[in-house]
Amino acid sequence: LRPGDRTVIGPSTGNFGIGTAYISMLKGYEAIVVMPDNMSKERYERIRRYEGDLDLTPGTESDVILTLERTHSEYVSKPEKYVTLAQFELLPNYRFHRHVTGKAALDAVKGIGNGRVAAFASAPGSAGTLAAGDAIKAIYPDAKIVALEPRECSTLYNGGQGQHRIEGIGDKMVTLIHNVFNSDLLMLIHDEDTVRGMEVLQNGAHVLADRLGVPREIAAQLSGRFGPSCVCNVVGAIKTAKYLGLGPEDNVVTIATDSYDRYPSVSELLYERNGGKPSADQLEMWAKSVFLGASLGEIVDLSQGGEQARLHQMKLDLWTKFGYDASYINRMADQEFWDAEYAKIKEIDPLIAQVRGSI
Repeated sequence: LRPGDRTVIGPSTGNFGIGTAYISMLKGYEAIVVMPDNMSKERYERIRRYEGDLDLTPGTESDVILTLERTHSEYVSKPEKYVTLAQFELLPNYRFHRHVTGKAALDAVKGIGNGRVAAFASAPGSAGTLAAGDAIKAIYPDAKIVALEPRECSTLYNGGQGQHRIEGIGDKMVTLIHNVFNSDLLMLIHDEDTVRGMEVLQNGAHVLADRLGVPREIAAQLSGRFGPSCVCNVVGAIKTAKYLGLGPEDNVVTIATDSYDRYPSVSELLYERNGGKPSADQLEMWAKSVFLGASLGEIVDLSQGGEQARLHQMKLDLWTKFGYDASYINRMADQEFWDAEYAKIKEIDPLIAQVRGSI
């Protein structure tokens, strides 16, 4: 791809679209980000700042299926004009996270506790990040891979199709690149908890330090680092540790997937619902309920009762509508499919290095 050849298309609810616009700007490509029209305003501002155009579809995070339909009807169908980076279905997304995020998760526990990974918790948007679970299980087969989704849009849990406030996850689908047979647990997280938890971490350092015993230096470092989906992952990690009965030597790994700079407008909406900015007493109450009070309700053991097969059938029902052959999707029920995909990096990486070396 050379500047001016074709336009890059990035279907997204925010982070992937921001990345598409940024890299396209650096490389001199034209970019269009296809995303819902009711996301945080900071997302749109960032994409425009990176010279990306927006093609907005109706709805919120829960309406990504409309974004997917627009992507296929308007862009995938015209490969002579567009290069579509369809994150929900392109296996490079899976390969990258298995190789890079998986290694990062394994490295993160070195010298901490028993040095092993007991569980990995992540909320799927594209489900790319969950591919790290395959790398973890290759080293620690007994590790549990935990998928998280909003209680208000519990599609994987029970077919729920509601609206929710956790931008970047909970997209009303089983994505094509989600290896559902390697996901062990599924947990629901309340969307308002993630926004309140974000507010605690952003503006409650004094409360965490003075009232809850968090070292002051650590409490101060939390500001600016967490959006709602990050808090969702943290709460999911806490629920995982409680559910599995883990101890102080056991490690649960999760990821802070984006930062607060995309969410000041979300805080403003929280203040409107709350009748103003929260007091120190409210911040303390939210910290205790969101983090310390993470419940053991709304958890499904996916390894039991045909639950993984149920998710696979959901994948089959959706993606055959977008032109994928049923036999191809059914191959994904075997771990050999995913291992073969991952093995392609041994061929691809040297080719990338060769091209880079000639530039």
